[in-house]
Amino acid sequence: MKYLYKYPQAEFPYAKLVEENRRRDKHQPEFELLDTGVFDEDRYFDVFVEYAKADVEDMLIKITVTNRGPEAANLRVLPTTWFRNTWSWGNRARRPKLHKARPAPNRVIELNLAGPSQTQSDARWLHCEGSPDLIFTENETNARRLFGMENLTRFVKDGINDHVVHGAREAANPEHFGSKAAAHYKMSLESGETVVIRLRLADCDFKGKNAFGDFDKTFALRQREADEFYATVIPQDLSADAQNVMRQGFAGMLWSKQFYHYVVKDWLQGDPDNPRPPQERRNGRNHQWTHLYNADVISMPDKWEYPWYAAWDLAFHCIPLALVDADFAKETAHSDASRVVHAPQWADTRL
Repeated sequence: MKYLYKYPQAEFPYAKLVEENRRRDKHQPEFELLDTGVFDEDRYFDVFVEYAKADVEDMLIKITVTNRGPEAANLRVLPTTWFRNTWSWGNRARRPKLHKARPAPNRVIELNLAGPSQTQSDARWLHCEGSPDLIFTENETNARRLFGMENLTRFVKDGINDHVVHGAREAANPEHFGSKAAAHYKMSLESGETVVIRLRLADCDFKGKNAFGDFDKTFALRQREADEFYATVIPQDLSADAQNVMRQGFAGMLWSKQFYHYVVKDWLQGDPDNPRPPQERRNGRNHQWTHLYNADVISMPDKWEYPWYAAWDLAFHCIPLALVDADFAKETAHSDASRVVHAPQWADTRL
């Protein structure tokens, strides 16, 4: 899996985009990101993020950063790991924990599931090549900032941002443990310079071994296997450019897969440790579907519309997905049809 993010070196022009588009009427074109000038003179970083599996529970991660601008520029890169916060649903006894494992030769974050059933198989290790600073906090909502009430913990999820951006060292846990952590890489790149960051999330702590010894060899093998697979799916009589576009299209589909979890009863009641939901929610859309319990991986169209079911889009997703993952496409089509039959007001009824 691979994606590219173009990161401007100037402040991202959120305010400029909002203000200019608010000023324009329907007869004028939309004011786009490129129109702001933030990418002028190629003053941006190309940030490639790639994933490859060495084994079922062994994920190789490579971040490649290139300075496309005309002069040197500074950048902070923060690969981040966290436990999904399910303990705030009322079971704080099973809070998992991340902690700094050992210093040399690379930085390592150990991930442990909490509770009496904990075994060695519950542990994972994030190996971070080099010597980045490790920043720890809790994956807890900043209730003071959002709701004006006291936080349940001293360290909250946006503490990493406050630590790095605002220099608030007290926002991170000095004892190096929590439920959310980041490896803080600081770099300065000359014009045209490229820097590679390698990480490995595995079920092995590699004590006494180099976690990155076989990294490049395994990565190259997985890339070759992916090329061979797509050569059987993409028509070879297409031009090289058309083949690349088709492969990028498949990539977009696969990146859209995500865990979709929506329980209407819990949504109406709210989480025990957060303020009660607004009263209007009890009369809002789908409030009567208190039996509905969704917990599945689906191809997620229009993630910003969650938890709306876009049945029209989802059905069309199945067509290209069938070429690369027929079983997943069939499962998606079947579950999508069930939603349309049993919960029509959830679906886009254009079907």
